Order: sequence, then structure tokens, then C-alpha cells
Amino acid sequence: MISVGTPLPAPRDSSMSIAKVRPCLEASGVRKVYGAGTAAAVEAVSTVSFTVPHGQFVAILGPSGCGKSTLLMMVGGLETVSSGSIIVNGEAMTGPRTSIGIMFQDPTLLPWKSALDNVLFPVRVLKRSMDDYRQTAYGLLQQVGLDGFEHKRPHELSGGMRQRVAICRTLVYDPEVLLMDEPFSALDAISRDEMNELLLDLWQQFTKTALFVTHSIREAVLLADRVLVMTKRPATIVEDLAIPFARPRSIALGENRKFNEICRHLRERIEAGHDRPQALRRGTAIRRREPAT
Repeated sequence: MISVGTPLPAPRDSSMSIAKVRPCLEASGVRKVYGAGTAAAVEAVSTVSFTVPHGQFVAILGPSGCGKSTLLMMVGGLETVSSGSIIVNGEAMTGPRTSIGIMFQDPTLLPWKSALDNVLFPVRVLKRSMDDYRQTAYGLLQQVGLDGFEHKRPHELSGGMRQRVAICRTLVYDPEVLLMDEPFSALDAISRDEMNELLLDLWQQFTKTALFVTHSIREAVLLADRVLVMTKRPATIVEDLAIPFARPRSIALGENRKFNEICRHLRERIEAGHDRPQALRRGTAIRRREPAT
């Protein structure tokens, strides 16, 4: 457990984690159809396949309404798969797991509880000892700059502060996999940059396996080790792009020429996805690229 005023755990050697024989997450031919078998059937996700090694941060990028969040919720066990399979740590996903933490677009804090009690809420739900996690919660709040705000209720916090509480709540019980569904999309530009920098700092210390859904190209390139590009609905993956920048990173990376070249390339791929041929809807080979150095 993390004590107040003590440093958080040192970064894990992600190269050792990625060397594990089996990926942390495997999606194979995943498809989602709402209202299947009816005249009103809607295909949201079409034949999506990818893997994520242990300790890797992967961003899922695509236009609004393309099925990114649907795919994320299937990985988290909150949506069923119409066909195909999702395997996490060697076991097929059949429902939510305590080893997977999810952060939504809205912080979804309980308005009658303090910041500290909101962070500890998953511990209560999991029926674990609150005393065992209280110091961890204090330490996380301190780490994200909320020292002194532990007993404030959500209405007394700014939007960015509420999202910091939500991050702490996701991390407090130490899940192995993090799923983040556009968690900073409702924030203003300055607050969003601050949250991205905070997430970069936390990533250096926790190095968990993560899927991060966003429609911001720059955010995806700044945060991720890889970017998966999705087309319009019914969505499929048309590119799997490795991001070449070493960690640690900072917001200043956005001024880098190569950074902006990658962003331009990803924008072109998304725009091309709007006009993709019908054949792609049934799954063609994903284009995998290692950016030129």
C-alpha cells in the first residue's frame, strides 16, 4: 500500500512484461450488432482483431460514433460480443472483472461523498478492508495534486479535479488493465493538457496495460505506444501504428516535427476511412506501420 508522503512504486520494466509469451489482451474477429435478426439491426463493430502486450498503452482513434466506445465496453465485459472473441490474460471475457478498471467520459462521482470516499468506493463494492486502502487513496490524491481536497464533495471541485478523483478511484485497487473512454473530452483545452501530462506522469509509475479511446489525434500520439485507427461505422481497424517517441514524454512533444507528421498521416487515414470500399467491412488485413525515423 502507498503511504501519505511516500513515493509511489518505481516504474516496472515494461520490456520484461512485453516479453511474456501470451498478450494481455487478444481480440479476434470481434463483431457487434445491435438488434440482430430484426429489421432495425445496426452493425456497430465489424470484424476487429488486435492484440495488446502486457504493459503497453494503446489508443483507439476514430471519428465520433464509429464504435470505439462499443469496442472498449466489450473488452471490459460490459457489452456482449455478437461474434468473435475477446481474451484477457488467457481467459475469454464473459462479464466484468475486478482486474479491469474502467474510466468513463463522465467522472460519475457520488455527489454526497467526499473525494476520498469516492476514491475508496470500489474497495467498498469489492468488500475489501477499507483500512488496507485508505493510505493508498490519500497517497494517490496527493500524487494528482489534490492534497487538502480529500474531504471536498464533487460540487466543490472543478471538472479537472473531478477527473483526477476518477483516475485515483480507477487506480486505488491496482487493476492490471485500464480502459479509458474519452475521459478528458469534456474538459477545456488547458485542463485537458494538464490531465494528459498527469496521465503521462502516472504511466511512468504504474505502467499498466491500457486501452484509451479518443477522437483527438494529438492526444492519441502524445499518450500511446500504438494507435489503432478505426473507420466509420460499422467500424473496423485500418491501421496499427507504432509511436516512435521514448518515454518520459511531455506536452512539448507536440511541437516536434515528427509528431506533427504522424498526426497528419493519422488524419489522412481517418478521412480515407470515411470512403472505404464495402469489402473492408468484412475485414481486410490491417495496415501495420513503423514510422520512419
